[in-house]
Amino acid sequence: MSKTNIIMITSCKGGVGKTTVCANLGMTLAKLGKKTLMLDCDFGMRCLDLVCGLEDRCMYDLCDVVVRHISYDKAIVRDERSENLYFLAAPYRYENDIEPSDFKSFIDGVSQALELDYILIDTHGGNGPEIELGAAVCDTALIVATHQSASLRAAERTNQRLCDLGVPKTQLIINCFDADGVKSGDMPGIIDIIDKTSVKLIGVIPTDHTFVLAQRSGKLVDSFGITNTVRAFFNIALRLEGMSIPLMKDFKKTDRRIILK
Repeated sequence: MSKTNIIMITSCKGGVGKTTVCANLGMTLAKLGKKTLMLDCDFGMRCLDLVCGLEDRCMYDLCDVVVRHISYDKAIVRDERSENLYFLAAPYRYENDIEPSDFKSFIDGVSQALELDYILIDTHGGNGPEIELGAAVCDTALIVATHQSASLRAAERTNQRLCDLGVPKTQLIINCFDADGVKSGDMPGIIDIIDKTSVKLIGVIPTDHTFVLAQRSGKLVDSFGITNTVRAFFNIALRLEGMSIPLMKDFKKTDRRIILK
């Protein structure tokens, strides 16, 4: 069995779309044939199940497995939309129940038991215990930021924190990218964003209000046709797979010369 890729999706700032990115990236990897577990480690909000439309199927949570030793087959939900996609909910209440060593043992055990290609860890918007747990096991941290100055500063600070925690690799996802704002000169272009955050860029997800509204009913990338947002997630997934894919490969109606200024 090949090594499972452990990826933490994080930011020290809330409201940037970490859970949205986790859910849709998980579905995208599953559609590429990769066995993927989405692990909700947002102990404050616990909403990955809602975004995925799985809230009615979650009987157990992460603490049930790690602390109370409930078996994987009882606690982990397989998404009916893909045989490759799995989900485990965050606890309703968390009181520092999980020891880092026990969390690592769980990650190692579930990786082997389900023969996973990826584990995606969705974290809380802050600097809580979730980030420390994720940092202890992940190979890569994807830092999510929106196209706003406060969010970009938070991405820089998040990167510093992750480096202090010893995360081997950090990469940036720009969510809700405002191409029109770049063209008008009101928003920074991609090169400027990289300079502001000092984090290597792995993906750009455009603003898409239709996409956001659809997720209120648990719809993910598999429910849409070929849009720029869907292409963005596939480009990120392929880059995680080690392929040399342009940031905006196959995007429609995108002036790269302006956006990449």
